[in-house]
Amino acid sequence: MSESAGPAAFCPLERPGPAHSQGVTLRGSRDLQRVAFGCHLRATEDFTATLWTSSTGTVLIARLRSTDITAERGTDIGDDHYSRYLQLGLVLAGRATVEQRGHRSTAVAGEAFAVCLDSTFRSTLERCEAAATDVLYLYLPVDSLTAWGLDAVAAGGRAWPLSRAAVSALLFGRDIACGATSPDHLRIVARIDEILFRAAIVALLERDLTDATTELTTEDVLRRRAAEFIDRNFADPTVNPDAVAVRLHVSRRTLFRAFELQGLSVGRLIRTRRLAAAASALSDDTRALRDIADSCGFRSVDQLSRAFRTKYGLTPAAYRAARRKDAMAEC
Repeated sequence: MSESAGPAAFCPLERPGPAHSQGVTLRGSRDLQRVAFGCHLRATEDFTATLWTSSTGTVLIARLRSTDITAERGTDIGDDHYSRYLQLGLVLAGRATVEQRGHRSTAVAGEAFAVCLDSTFRSTLERCEAAATDVLYLYLPVDSLTAWGLDAVAAGGRAWPLSRAAVSALLFGRDIACGATSPDHLRIVARIDEILFRAAIVALLERDLTDATTELTTEDVLRRRAAEFIDRNFADPTVNPDAVAVRLHVSRRTLFRAFELQGLSVGRLIRTRRLAAAASALSDDTRALRDIADSCGFRSVDQLSRAFRTKYGLTPAAYRAARRKDAMAEC
């Protein structure tokens, strides 16, 4: 029996799943929509799956163990929440085949694949000899990758083998999603976010290094240093483009030019990092908005609210209420 589903209304990855090893059990065409993540899904048999989700702030994480499914993102979907992300997949069992921008690649256990969610693609998960397909997905902000000098577009539709070190680092994401490692319990959320993002960077660099023909430019190095400083210090409200330039010992003009060459903005990168942390906090705890604003680098609740509404179309309070309602609907 063939089943299909369109894109879900909300991004389920912004709200961490239950912190235990069982995950969420899904079955049938109605539940198929819950793993659509901005795509159209088809199942060639009765759909069953287990889903784990989590977020570290910058990186959105999902682990999906399922029967065979095909995901397609067409031109009819248009610009949405997902278009800001690169999907990096690590195959744990089974096989993944991806098609995008004229590329068709296949990844098996221990190999990675990438999909740019801002354009059309097709990906298929097949069990082959395994009991189920099992894939770890990391959703990475394209702006942050670009700041590191990585070409997200070039990675789309590609698959490549990973070193043991890269696989081990990415499996940290699996442990977070499945509750074996809890950022809340460790009280080092920002540090865990940095570790996982760096693990994804290493995996993407392993693909890039196989085709590398040029060395990093001075601007590439400067963008990476700026991104690293922002990742470590975004919670400090005094961090702004001028502060980044001072810390890196370059002029404001030099810093801005390095980002403008990639169509980026230093200020936007800082704001995006703070808002990602705020969205994660609103989805995952009950702290007062004042506390969340303080911990995410905003000088006031009003400043957080204005920036949040501009990006997400909702006030922080409305966003939190929507996530709670969504969580109750899934129980």
